[in-house]
Amino acid sequence: MALLKIIGSPFCDDVRGLPDSVTDAKALYTFAVKNKVGLLFLTTLDERGGLERYSLKDEYIREIKKHDEQIATLCRISHLFNVHNIKYAVFKSYMPFPATPNDVDIIHFGSDVEFMKACNIMQASGYQEVVGTADTQQRMFHDTITGGILDPHPKKKDVFDIDLYQKVSASQLVYLDKAILERYVINICPEGDQIKVLSPEAELMAIIIHSIFPELLCTALAYYSTLYYVYEMDDENILEFVDVVKVNCVEKAARAHFSIVAELHQEVHGFLPGKIDRICTLLGSKDSERESLIQNGFKLPHKYSVGCFLRVTAEKCCDSEFRQSIPTQIAFSLNPKNLKWIVYNLIWRYRRETY
Repeated sequence: MALLKIIGSPFCDDVRGLPDSVTDAKALYTFAVKNKVGLLFLTTLDERGGLERYSLKDEYIREIKKHDEQIATLCRISHLFNVHNIKYAVFKSYMPFPATPNDVDIIHFGSDVEFMKACNIMQASGYQEVVGTADTQQRMFHDTITGGILDPHPKKKDVFDIDLYQKVSASQLVYLDKAILERYVINICPEGDQIKVLSPEAELMAIIIHSIFPELLCTALAYYSTLYYVYEMDDENILEFVDVVKVNCVEKAARAHFSIVAELHQEVHGFLPGKIDRICTLLGSKDSERESLIQNGFKLPHKYSVGCFLRVTAEKCCDSEFRQSIPTQIAFSLNPKNLKWIVYNLIWRYRRETY
């Protein structure tokens, strides 16, 4: 609660306070990093002249360096794909506020043959493939030009890593149909570099479903992504967002997520923004995750309940792409090695505090 009060909200004009001491500031920074908003927290302190006071200048410099390096990674791969006419979109990796996600995620919209071609082009252009994962729907690369050669790669994500998705899936279960997502690709030009991304409405939808299926956690990063994207929406954008949610069969996920966002904003700032309230109304009744959040003392990251995960999964069964991937998942699970990997990951995801 203290962290969210200090960072504030795009829906609030008032400037909130600062940490009481250096110890408090550093504890809040550690908590912010756990919630993937370390840079946002430090940027807030910097804007209020508090970095030197709390001895966090060095941390801010490191966070800015990481952010700039990730943007460089993102721009370089976008330029490479643009030059070779590869159909793609960066998603979950370029936020509307200062943030540095774990890596750069990219959806590839072409055929399997074109996907292999894109991977070969990357390897010929200074990208080192990281092998050893059981998730065969995507391939992970490390940008050796901006990030240096890693031999062997430690398999720990960094800002120079790129996940290239042929299918947006968890193991073999396709939780987003890229044929639908391709309708929402737009171009942005930060610092003159053309990057293909999803529209804000589709991007927010992708962030929401990804936080539940497969991550099972709602971080402060997802909370602020929602606030910043919704803040810029007008009535038409809000209706388009709800339509994107329905088309992708993620209404239950969005309802659970917005219940959490609404409750947090009400508790922290004392009011519910009209745009958030309108989306909650359009999505339907409040989800039980709101009660779970309150019972857990508004702890973030919020761990989604098993019931929520099952409801979201059941709704995804209305999606033909998801249904068609179920037999593939079953066949994949028949291999004892793969089944062991799946069980391990499920247990790990339910026990972990962040990702």
